[in-house]
Amino acid sequence: MRMNWLTHAASHRTGPVRLLPLLIGPGYLLFVQPDQPTFADWAFTLAAGLAFLPGGVWPLPVLAVESLLVVLAHPWADATPVAAKVTATVALVELAARRPPKLALPGALPLVCAYVLVQAGHENHTDPVAIAYRLVVLVAAPLLLGCWLRSANQHLAQAQARAREAEERRELAALGARLAERTELARELHDLVAHHVASMALRVGVAREVLPDLRPEVRTVLDDVHASASTALADLRRLVGVLRDPASVTDPTRSLLVEPAELPAAVAGVADRCGRGGLVLRTQVDPGIAGLDALRGLAVLRVVQEGLTNVAKHAGAGTHARISVTYDAGAARVEIHDLGDGTPAADPPPLPSGYGLEGLRERVALLGGTVTAGPEGDGWLLRASLPAPAPMVGATERETC
Repeated sequence: MRMNWLTHAASHRTGPVRLLPLLIGPGYLLFVQPDQPTFADWAFTLAAGLAFLPGGVWPLPVLAVESLLVVLAHPWADATPVAAKVTATVALVELAARRPPKLALPGALPLVCAYVLVQAGHENHTDPVAIAYRLVVLVAAPLLLGCWLRSANQHLAQAQARAREAEERRELAALGARLAERTELARELHDLVAHHVASMALRVGVAREVLPDLRPEVRTVLDDVHASASTALADLRRLVGVLRDPASVTDPTRSLLVEPAELPAAVAGVADRCGRGGLVLRTQVDPGIAGLDALRGLAVLRVVQEGLTNVAKHAGAGTHARISVTYDAGAARVEIHDLGDGTPAADPPPLPSGYGLEGLRERVALLGGTVTAGPEGDGWLLRASLPAPAPMVGATERETC
């Protein structure tokens, strides 16, 4: 509903606080005025209050009207025009607070003339002390107060602007530091990791060509290693591109995510590659995980990858393991349980305590889930739980409005 100009003026900036001076005039007539207030007393009090309402928007015209009421109230009303004097004083304060001094000082002339005319109508109109008192207390003091308020507001605005500029400088510095870190990380990934992965893919490819009489199972292993290295190299190239130029991708994470509809096949693909590497796997993947969002889908895929990598490293070839990925009402649960019956390497690595599991916990925790890992029977159990995303309160409120 649109407000009319009078309501808008009354509520401008300071709202109901601006209505407080309007209570002074009626209060004076009801409780202080010794004689019964006349119709003219109430008329001038009401007129002063109505004229005062738009002062937050038009302080100069309001001050001129209030000054005129001060002059007219003295000969026409029996009571002292307290309402007009108070509202005129407040209007002068607002004028000095909202307008520059070059407008506020000339704007005070109507009120000066009003008090001079009022004093001229008294018997002691030649008393300079009375005139000086009115001009100092009712004109100069409000002007100084309004100028002080204006100066304080300007200093506050300048301080807020400086604070915003300082915050923007800190954000720019932090952004520059993050960009430098991203660039350094991208350089290391390209120069170190990608170089070694490319070398692995190249050497495996050469081995397949120069050794034509390989047994079929050996060639299958080499083909799988070559495919894995090529996939890793392509992922590294995309990651380096995102790190070096995030603005080139609308959503930097999108190029690293798996499409939800492809998630069951992606999990099965990870299990198939690890099965060709010597693990004996029993996989149960709920097709409903295709209903997960991209971030949760990626988390499920990373849990499966990390879990099977640890099984291959620590339990050894030939171990039996079970992969279970379930989906229920938007929540996902992943379990990877190995029986520890494989053939570990002659010099087995330590138990899982590196950055892989820690990274999984951090990734899943950001989505509100949990990751637990520890001994289970003769083997090891990795369990991850991803709850359904919380409903958007703002969207619900919009739907119910």
